[in-house]
Amino acid sequence: MKTRERILHLSLQLFNERGERAVTTNHIAAELGISPGNLYYHFRNKQEIIKELMQQYQKETLQMLSLPEDRPLNANDKIRYFQVLSSQLWAYRFLHRDVYHLVENNNDFRKIYPRFAGQVMQQGQKIYQAFVDAGLMKMTPSEIEALIINLWIVLTNWTNFLYMSGHISDSNHLEEKWVWQALRQMVFLEGPYLMGESRETYERLLETFGPSELFASLSLSKGESEPSI
Repeated sequence: MKTRERILHLSLQLFNERGERAVTTNHIAAELGISPGNLYYHFRNKQEIIKELMQQYQKETLQMLSLPEDRPLNANDKIRYFQVLSSQLWAYRFLHRDVYHLVENNNDFRKIYPRFAGQVMQQGQKIYQAFVDAGLMKMTPSEIEALIINLWIVLTNWTNFLYMSGHISDSNHLEEKWVWQALRQMVFLEGPYLMGESRETYERLLETFGPSELFASLSLSKGESEPSI
């Protein structure tokens, strides 16, 4: 890879593993074995690196969520879309995990992220309407809009939920299994609207996620008492 591509590739890896706040341009340069000056030749600062990663994520995600041009949607497309979301969520997990910090401290991100969210929601609207047109889901336009908003809320707040509920002790150390659990919750939100073949696909998809222990682990352990106030 060219130096610019290597910087982006390693920055993404470090942001995902350590958290964006803990990684500086000096860290990135040292890991690459290049001088800070060489890094600054390609990117003036860390914000520029994050901006390009966000644009890269945006472009890839929207391409993956595109509708097939030569055929109507089928039940297997539902699995494909969730696999796409899974791979993208994991590959760029720092963007959602650190979203509040990035919005507050990165002017470029503050502008790009809402626009990206809007584009994803608009594409989601087209996808769900195509499933309705194919007879695989039964939803009104208002229900489609509400479902998309609920899915986005789960997607963007999932790491915070895991951290605040004690399922992870450090929000930077997000294991891939937790991404699958987020997708499991999103699949359940779709359940009431599915019909016919997509209902069968829904059952198969849930089987691939496996059981969830999230709800049970939120209850107090045996013998553990409520904290006194």
